[in-house]
Amino acid sequence: MPVRLSSHLARASRRLLLPGLALALLAAPALAEAPAPTACRAGTSALPALAVSGKLAEAEREAALVPNGEGRLFRIEREGVAPSFVYGTMHLSDPRVLTLPPSADAAFTKASGLVIETTDALDPAVMATALLSRPDLTTLPAGQTLETIVPAQEMTRLAPQFEQRAMPLAAIRTLQPWFVATQLLVAPCEAERMKGGAKVLDIALASRAKESGKPVQGLESATEQLEALATMPLDLQVDNLVATLDLIDTLPDLFETMTELYLSDRIALIEPATTALAPSGTDEARSLEVTQRFDEAVVHRRNAVMSERLQPLLARGGLFVAVGALHLPGETGLVESLRRAGWQVTRAD
Repeated sequence: MPVRLSSHLARASRRLLLPGLALALLAAPALAEAPAPTACRAGTSALPALAVSGKLAEAEREAALVPNGEGRLFRIEREGVAPSFVYGTMHLSDPRVLTLPPSADAAFTKASGLVIETTDALDPAVMATALLSRPDLTTLPAGQTLETIVPAQEMTRLAPQFEQRAMPLAAIRTLQPWFVATQLLVAPCEAERMKGGAKVLDIALASRAKESGKPVQGLESATEQLEALATMPLDLQVDNLVATLDLIDTLPDLFETMTELYLSDRIALIEPATTALAPSGTDEARSLEVTQRFDEAVVHRRNAVMSERLQPLLARGGLFVAVGALHLPGETGLVESLRRAGWQVTRAD
């Protein structure tokens, strides 16, 4: 296998907690119908097995080195300004995820407004316009198709998965591999909920805010998020798509493991724990390149943009900010970035 599967697991976890566009790809009907659900199997957390093997302890040591690696809710304040709160979300419609902890629910209820990654995801027409206005970000260059860039034997393996999800090759052959891979990463139970009209957490919060008269603002445009996700070179996108095949049967367990860690506020543990779920492949250097490029484009650069755009909003005070949870930890995360800018940021859950 050309890409280390464990690194792909880590990137899969990022897609669920980070990119707002991934949220839209999984939930917004203007972008794509939810993949046709197959049998919905409830997942089993891998944490007990990882604990027995000793891999969980190793992952915990790695996570302990990440600044602000625990917690979903943080209080942001400065003298003379009403405090605001930032809450890390998971882009799923799982009822457990949709239920805010009491501290977060209270902060949301009292807030004067809501800030999310992008308000474009709330309007199917805006999302459709973003896709149509920049086809270079989602479609392959002229003359190229999935058949011309993906090895034949891997296309043979991919074809049945496309058909199961009502994604006939004729309809998707000119799409970039990153876009196609995102569709394959929807677990059956999530697809089933979306078909029933369920909303992922970020969109559910926006709907709740509007119902209560709170204004909703965004930090990015859909086009900016498309640009971040499409930044990976095509050859690495192909590796990423092929590696997705090896995840499909384990998606329910992967989702359950990530959800358990998320609900227990162990955010920095998500990546090393999911990485430990799979053995290494043969090309470590290429895997590292994929991960580094993804981190730089989708995590670090976007963290800087979010922090810069968020601060003038925070100066008004009293806001509830909801962004993917993996935007919070780390040296480039929002918590440390806001502290460096002079804000007092403390864990509030």
